[in-house]
Amino acid sequence: MLKNKKFLLLFSATFFSSFGDATLFVILLSMLQSLGGSGVSTSFYFIFSAVPVLLFGLHIGAFVENKSLQKVMIYSDITRILFLLIFYLYNLLFTQTIFTIYLLIFFVTFINIFFTTASSTLMPHIVEHSNIPKANSLFRIITMIAKLLSYSFAALLFYLNVGSNEGLIIVTVFYVISFVAISFIRPSFRNRQLSTENPPFMYSIKEGLSYIKNDKVIFRLFIVFGLGWMAGASIDLYLINYLKLVLNKGAENLYLFTTPTFIGIIIGSLISPYLYKNMNKKYGLLLSLFAFSLAILCFALEWPLLLLQCLLVIGGISQGILNIFVVSYLQTHVESTHLARVFSVYNMICIGGGIPGYLLFGYLIDTIGVLTLGFIISSYLFIVGIVCVTILPALDKK
Repeated sequence: MLKNKKFLLLFSATFFSSFGDATLFVILLSMLQSLGGSGVSTSFYFIFSAVPVLLFGLHIGAFVENKSLQKVMIYSDITRILFLLIFYLYNLLFTQTIFTIYLLIFFVTFINIFFTTASSTLMPHIVEHSNIPKANSLFRIITMIAKLLSYSFAALLFYLNVGSNEGLIIVTVFYVISFVAISFIRPSFRNRQLSTENPPFMYSIKEGLSYIKNDKVIFRLFIVFGLGWMAGASIDLYLINYLKLVLNKGAENLYLFTTPTFIGIIIGSLISPYLYKNMNKKYGLLLSLFAFSLAILCFALEWPLLLLQCLLVIGGISQGILNIFVVSYLQTHVESTHLARVFSVYNMICIGGGIPGYLLFGYLIDTIGVLTLGFIISSYLFIVGIVCVTILPALDKK
């Protein structure tokens, strides 16, 4: 992989893009809190960062399918840079408001869909199929490292008294580096080589959905993944409230749970290429469902913190395996002419799937309590695991 120049360029572009996204997320959240944002305001901040995928994910997948993948990523970086510069100038000339922060996170997330969809679609063009699990493993690891480093980097900026506006300029530098790296990936790749082959836009969307529906394996895979992710994506909200209500600790101590989870994800990503070749891909999904079902059950039973952290490491390992298995399976089994549209649905599940959980978990924590909710989440994930065993065939064959 290290000898593949195109992969290294895509790898670098993705790292700096992810680093910039995560740093920007923290900076904007800090701006929101400085304006007196309440818990409800913070919830809307998360929702505004997820809604674009639900509204436009399918359309963007159809759009990317017919375009030069490198150009889509380049223009995404340029657009994000322009948005940040405009926001920076607005803050200098006018009074900052919570609404403008919502707008920025909405538009940046909207543009990010183009970047991530094109990046996932570009991978099979520059990496041999046999090496795709390894490539996805490296991408997953670098994404986790980028998030961990970005949180520390954002904290360092605040420690050095770098203002939020100046932080925005620093984030633009990361996007510029991403832009430069992508510019050197040659030749230009696209899934449909001839413009005369491009179907009408809405027909392309319907065809993509029909492709997923008619492929029984991928259709069932998305059903099970979506059902599990509705709860899985919202576990961070559960952990924040568990810290406060059970352990009597503030949200700043969330690292007690996120650090072991991230460590587990990195370990799972490292071992997943070997497992991908030597085990049924179906079990990669089952591992995550049952591991987090057990972990949340132990949270509800109020096990000692050290044991809970060990269970989160195990859960993180299973999550790392899950992500590599699903992404690699799609990249190696979906036809290239439909890959961008299939990945747009996958991204919709990953990002938008947590919205119902965020809304429901917040309500249930206030009404039945965090411990009772833990038993419900654990039971739900276990049931989804049983559903996975029942309806999902072996993923080694199509």
